[in-house]
Amino acid sequence: MAYQENSLTTVGHLKKIAGKNKDEADALTLAQAVLSARMDAQVMASTDGDADYASEVVDGRIDTWGNIQGSLGVNVRSGQNRLQEALNVAQILLQAEIEAVSEARLENTLNIAEANETRRRELAKEEEDRTSDDNSLQEQINSLSEAVLGILTIISENRERQKGG
Repeated sequence: MAYQENSLTTVGHLKKIAGKNKDEADALTLAQAVLSARMDAQVMASTDGDADYASEVVDGRIDTWGNIQGSLGVNVRSGQNRLQEALNVAQILLQAEIEAVSEARLENTLNIAEANETRRRELAKEEEDRTSDDNSLQEQINSLSEAVLGILTIISENRERQKGG
């Protein structure tokens, strides 16, 4: 059993190492692609006799606000950082908006549910009142029926007395 547990632990450990190595290999592959692209750009630049690459590099060192950066790469990377920061802020604002809309919809749903429950109680009370009124009317009808029967009995007895007497 201990051997099997050790084997599973070892397999899990090897998977972690393999995953880490894959991440490092992916990073190296990306770095190699970037370096290759930079070298290709430099080779192309050195073979174009009509191009003014010095002025292009100087122009590329100026940021959006007219500030001169230390190098073209610094300007590009800082621009990427500003874009990432702007995306992060936009994501935070969007998430806040989503939460606000969700909260408003939840509140609206709760208000509708409360209104429905209030109406259900009102209808139940109305039904209870109608039932009570129906019972009261039924009692009155029963009382009137008993009174009519009593009167008919008295009339019948009086007729019998008049016939008999």
